[in-house]
Amino acid sequence: MKTITIEVGGMLSALSARGVEKQLVKLPGVHRADVNYVAGSATVAYDEAIVDLKAIKDKVQECGYHCTGVLQPKHVCV
Repeated sequence: MKTITIEVGGMLSALSARGVEKQLVKLPGVHRADVNYVAGSATVAYDEAIVDLKAIKDKVQECGYHCTGVLQPKHVCV
């Protein structure tokens, strides 16, 4: 299992964040999603063998928000 923090820009409230969380956890392989509208980010725990970062980013964009990808550089996350 892998955990990443991605950008989720454009959210206006906690309800927006909750909606994104609900959609992300519907993806096969996503075990947990914690979305913070103040920080504009989502921390997602997922199984790399089932779902990839592109699918997660696509789901965020499907919800109407922008996602440029991982917020933290790899060297910080080690």
